[in-house]
Amino acid sequence: MLTALVVSLVACFLINVPIGFALGIAALASLVASGSMPLTMIPQRMVAGANSFPLLAIPFFMLAGAIMERGGVSRRIVSLASALVGHITGGLAAVSILACTFFAAISGSTPATAAAVGGLTIPEMEKRGYDRSYASAVVASASCLGVIIPPSITMVIFGIVANVSVGQLLIGGIIPGLFLSFLLLCVNYICSRRLGYPTEETQRWGQRWKAFREAVWGLMMPVIILGGIMTGVFTPTESAAIAVVYGLFVSFFIYRELQVKDLVPIFYRASLNSAMIMLLIAAASPFGWVMTIQQVPQAASAAILGLSRNPAVIYALMLVIYLILGTFMETGAIILLVVPIFAPIAMQLGIDMIQFGVVTVIALAIGMATPPVGIALFATCSIADITIGQLTRKIIPFLFILIVGLFFLAYVPILSTYLPNLMFK
Repeated sequence: MLTALVVSLVACFLINVPIGFALGIAALASLVASGSMPLTMIPQRMVAGANSFPLLAIPFFMLAGAIMERGGVSRRIVSLASALVGHITGGLAAVSILACTFFAAISGSTPATAAAVGGLTIPEMEKRGYDRSYASAVVASASCLGVIIPPSITMVIFGIVANVSVGQLLIGGIIPGLFLSFLLLCVNYICSRRLGYPTEETQRWGQRWKAFREAVWGLMMPVIILGGIMTGVFTPTESAAIAVVYGLFVSFFIYRELQVKDLVPIFYRASLNSAMIMLLIAAASPFGWVMTIQQVPQAASAAILGLSRNPAVIYALMLVIYLILGTFMETGAIILLVVPIFAPIAMQLGIDMIQFGVVTVIALAIGMATPPVGIALFATCSIADITIGQLTRKIIPFLFILIVGLFFLAYVPILSTYLPNLMFK
């Protein structure tokens, strides 16, 4: 049964079957090989896997991000970032990083962040003399913050799979996300000085205040979401619905850049992306059930724990596995396949599960900007019209500092746990 599961999954990967279908086919093949289990277990487990109230946050956050992107928020956020950091060396690239940081607190999605910010800043950077590959590398690496800084769809999935508080996970991503943004700004400053990239004109405080006033309505969305969660006014799932309502209000009545005719493509895109994630979650449920009855998590845990008695070494090994898997697998699939194995190990090692969740999401976010299949790479390459190879050569310094930041956050847990412990005593 286990042999059929593994062989069929590998075969599906080799012929490029989409991961959601591959998981379902592998689970079906294992049941057929067993000869004793009814095939009706597949649809039953799929329905059970998708029948979760917290999962409603995924389509709502998808929709909220799409609404705010189309409603003019991204342009105002870029203007605010330009007013704040445009005057430093490599200013326009720094603007891209800061704009991705702001928009990450709205979209909860790496592709949405890359598209919203990259579509505005990459052409401008090229006009100012930046190499197109470097401009794309900046946006691709910074867009990874979209799943670290709340709201984060990836953290919602982790919380459900690992049975961890989604609210605490979202709060726990704030400081690490800002820390990684700072590291990216430092690397950009060093690279820009070496490459001789220009600075922008220093804006007066009056101009900065004007840019802030125009962007404040968009920036208020994460404040409302996180404030409501921390005060207990609504749950993380309910906060996603609040975000949709707030996004519609701001886009229609404040910025007035969204029209009724725009809603159809917005809902279509959000529905399509949500359906892809939900199919993956549903298909992973019977796959995980088969692994559980075959005691795969227990065997994997024993094997990993047998490699070393040092918890720090085992923790580092898990992070390295995350980074390797991120180079060729989709983030949601890694969570659904690997977290059920790694979460019990983390608990045995005494690692705080909120901190482990935040670090896991960061490791998988780095995978989004890592060749050959990083989704952030594809998004920015399509915007800049360059190849993955051209982008890869320029993104290495940013990936390096992100990995350094990952291990620092892994072994300094207070940066991830301080705010959740403060807010959820």
